[in-house]
Amino acid sequence: MPSRSQAANLPWHLQPAALVAWGFLAVVIGAYALGVDRTYLMDQGNYLDNFADAPKLEWLHRLVPADTPLAGVVVAAFSEEILWQVWASVLGVVFAPATAVLVTVCVLNLLVVLAVVRLGNPVLPLIVWILVPVGFAVTGLLQLRQGFAFAVMLYLSVRMNRPVLGTFIAAMFHTTFALALPFAVIAGLCGRRQIMALLLAVILACAAAYLGGILFEAFGGRRLATYNVNQAETNSIFYVFGGLLCSLPPLHRLLIGPAPEEAPAASRMLANLAVIQVAVIAFTAVSFFVFPLGAGRVGYLTMLLLIPILPTMRRHDSITGTVLFGLMLLYLVYLTVKTYLEGTYDIFFGG
Repeated sequence: MPSRSQAANLPWHLQPAALVAWGFLAVVIGAYALGVDRTYLMDQGNYLDNFADAPKLEWLHRLVPADTPLAGVVVAAFSEEILWQVWASVLGVVFAPATAVLVTVCVLNLLVVLAVVRLGNPVLPLIVWILVPVGFAVTGLLQLRQGFAFAVMLYLSVRMNRPVLGTFIAAMFHTTFALALPFAVIAGLCGRRQIMALLLAVILACAAAYLGGILFEAFGGRRLATYNVNQAETNSIFYVFGGLLCSLPPLHRLLIGPAPEEAPAASRMLANLAVIQVAVIAFTAVSFFVFPLGAGRVGYLTMLLLIPILPTMRRHDSITGTVLFGLMLLYLVYLTVKTYLEGTYDIFFGG
């Protein structure tokens, strides 16, 4: 029988405790995805209407109007979220709207559960997914377009080592991922030159924040009237501080490097995701001062990208990594308590 230290060095799926913990969390996530009473949930009516109306294919007229040049069609593929419309149309034909919503919830959470299997230990990523305020309780159960886009991005990035492809496809499920796409491309083109990728992505993020109003008109302008610029998070400097705190794990990975035992392909993939996370955080921080709406619309990515980055921090052989990891765990505890008191987790206890 292997000793405790030998067992800890085994692949996670050969460690009984890790396997049981992952399976338990997967069952809990699946049970909530299937069992939550969605009758009175936020946006449920909008999704029911979407799945009912999408099979009529009226969205195709917005995608390819007669007088639109090719460039306009390319932009419309993102602004009209073409892959989400295709998904909604297919499910709307096959299922009743309520069932289509349920299928979407189950598939997006299944993608998250399966994506983290490729990480060193998938238990902590699922815990992060459950606890972060914008994770399972929000994008996993309520804001399904954002959640589905993130799940696709995470799955293609982590399981297939294709962060650029994952971000590209996610951007056609939800427009806000179009912001992350250039950062993913920069990280992919720079390859091992991660510091160069980081600098270029941050510079681009600051420029995009400065031009945020113009970009929003181009890629999301048809919804401009439905968004509330006076969202609480966009008006709080603590929102910026929280984002800057979330930048510590990806910066540690990019500046210190991966653990020696980490596979090269996984290291490159995680470095690319780290560049995307830091760039998104830079965008939200600058947007707070020049275009608050932009900070609110993409801010959820700053925490969701902790799911693959935080658990894979180099902490066992790095004092700095150990300290930062402990600090981030304390921050997650704070967020969990704050979010519970605000009522976000009420969905878990509402029957």
